[in-house]
Amino acid sequence: MTTQVLLATAIASLSLGSASADQKIDLKTKSSQMSFDIKNSGQLYRCYFGRKLANQDDARLNSSSSTLAYPTLWNANEGWANASGEYNISITQGDGRVSLDLVLDSYKVSTPTPGQELAVFEFRDTHYPVRVRLSVLAHEDSDVFEQWIEITNNGKDAITIDEAASGHLKVKGTRYYVSTFSGTWGGESFISEEEVKQGNILERSSHTGTRTAQEGTPGFILSLNGPAQEDEGEVFLGALAWSGNYDLRFKHSPNHHMFASFGANLCQSPYRLEADRTLTLPRWIVTYSDKGKGEATRQLHRWARAGGIQKGTSERDTLLNSWEGAHFNFDEPLLHKMMERSADMGLELFVLDDGWFANKYPRNYDNAGLGDWTVNKKKLPNGVEGLVKVAKDNKIKFGIWVEPEMVNPKSELYETHPDWVIKLPHRPLREERSQLVLDLSNPAVQDYIIKCMDDLLSGNPEIAYIKWDCNRTVWDPGSTYLSDANQKNLHVDYVNGYYRIMDELVKKHPSVIFQACASGGGRADFGAMKYHHEFWVSDNTDPYDRIFMQWGVGHLFPAISMASHVTVSPCHQTSRSTPLKFRFDVASAARLGFELQPQNLTQDEVTFSKKALTEYKRIRPVVQLGDLYRLRSPYDTKEASLMYVKEESGKQRAVVFAYLLSRLQADSTSPIRLKGLKPDKRYKVTELNVDHSGKRTFLDGKEVGGDYLMGNGISFGWGKELQSCVIELQEI
Repeated sequence: MTTQVLLATAIASLSLGSASADQKIDLKTKSSQMSFDIKNSGQLYRCYFGRKLANQDDARLNSSSSTLAYPTLWNANEGWANASGEYNISITQGDGRVSLDLVLDSYKVSTPTPGQELAVFEFRDTHYPVRVRLSVLAHEDSDVFEQWIEITNNGKDAITIDEAASGHLKVKGTRYYVSTFSGTWGGESFISEEEVKQGNILERSSHTGTRTAQEGTPGFILSLNGPAQEDEGEVFLGALAWSGNYDLRFKHSPNHHMFASFGANLCQSPYRLEADRTLTLPRWIVTYSDKGKGEATRQLHRWARAGGIQKGTSERDTLLNSWEGAHFNFDEPLLHKMMERSADMGLELFVLDDGWFANKYPRNYDNAGLGDWTVNKKKLPNGVEGLVKVAKDNKIKFGIWVEPEMVNPKSELYETHPDWVIKLPHRPLREERSQLVLDLSNPAVQDYIIKCMDDLLSGNPEIAYIKWDCNRTVWDPGSTYLSDANQKNLHVDYVNGYYRIMDELVKKHPSVIFQACASGGGRADFGAMKYHHEFWVSDNTDPYDRIFMQWGVGHLFPAISMASHVTVSPCHQTSRSTPLKFRFDVASAARLGFELQPQNLTQDEVTFSKKALTEYKRIRPVVQLGDLYRLRSPYDTKEASLMYVKEESGKQRAVVFAYLLSRLQADSTSPIRLKGLKPDKRYKVTELNVDHSGKRTFLDGKEVGGDYLMGNGISFGWGKELQSCVIELQEI
């Protein structure tokens, strides 16, 4: 038997039990297609992934001179399957053999909903009681494909899944460039691009167990034949829908192919699958564009708004979060004043952050109280319901902060259930931020969290928003719930436990908005966004830094999912001073919010803020639901500019954001050419959020042709660095 015949995420060559006639499967979207062949020799190939062809059979020409029409893996019987050493699924069977030899039992192509095509391939091992189901889902409107794998152990003995990628690409070009989104606390999702030279490997991975996107969002851009361009060239843009440890791997083989794989990272935690159990691997999401990464981004954003994030077509409220304005130091009168001022300024939601809970060990700092989800009666004698009433009296909504996955040792929960935390026997407990991680692989822990959060929301049914935080990683991966043999399952079971919790809460409370906050952007991933409506981009609220972070993560996620707040100057994190207008104009390119003490604003600042909030609510449908066009990158120039375009009742509306980051005295900048407009239509130009420094463009109030705006562009009269401009365009 072949020692390792491994399924290359949907597409490896697989022996059929008996010869059959060639069969062809074409999954088609609006402008692309993914084609499979089942040969009469019994192999399954993904023979093509690229632009949609006029003649589907051309996908089978399989010429090595065609960029994408290339088999993903050769026939194992010809000795090629292991030639590059790539194993996307590797299983140690119950007898200790590392062996997998799959045959295709059956397949089915269906239409789950209008605009979707689903191909499901069923495989079985030729000797061992292991089955593998591969699913590929095509979304016609967005040009996005999803792929996932389910591994079932039908035997009496446990098996071990040593490697398990969910998706892969094998393509051939002249050169390969990979863009990834790496970072750390306070600097998440900075985009970087590298050429992968022949014979080299580029790998991006996370091993933190929780908040894994903080080290790098599990997404990628693979550009063929040159660096990724906005409006031209072949690119694959994709992401892994997984909130745990992940691995993205790009290998430029000696024979000049690019082999890339994407999946859960099991290198420190091979998964032991018990008898009669199934493990579902994370979904791999990918889109192809031959018109550059700009079009690929818009395709992925359409998919995300249509279902990749919670309620992606419902506009998000503006809000004030209490954290930077109050921290732990608040009482009811202070919160009442913050809510009153928030309502007066035109905000729609007030969110009470950390510090509202626990009595025996009150949450007055981050060293106590986590896990005890009862209201602190000393701080809030009228309870959460009293705050909800005040918010309602002020005609705004109310939200609240929680961190249910963590516990302080100084808490009643830990005193009662010290066995519920992740820890290793015979080792000292190691705290981070004075807290420990609850063991979400344990159903009892899951049930406790579900009950606490359900009690909070059911007891206060007018709570409209939950900020769900996760502020530490897994250092000592031990579980008192899992058996000794299954200890390495913790990293995967933790994430699936988190998903179960969120799934139940979202279903029970469908009107509540759930934000994913994990020390900032630690859960900017499509696994979390299946249950959350938005994520907190970063704890760093400096608008200068945010331009770079929002630029990077915006390649993957639409503006409606990106929370961005106006905060004080100088910034708490960087001490940089920025104008209020600049802070507004950066936050307005995402989901706009406030995070400061509104009582400390001057009358001039209040006046400006009221007007800017009114303008944002008017342009919100365009920003949150429109198509993104990147115009000028902050990574390449001293400016940054992007725009959103949306069709409304047959006419376009667009919003342009432009920022000057730095300049020399003698610097001058060139006009910024717009995109996505109708060249034969005219647009009314209106500059928004003008402050005391004056207007930035002479086009304000004019009617201008789309051809001029895209061909000649807009010139900005920058006076000094950290200036900004927001322009609304309305088709006449």
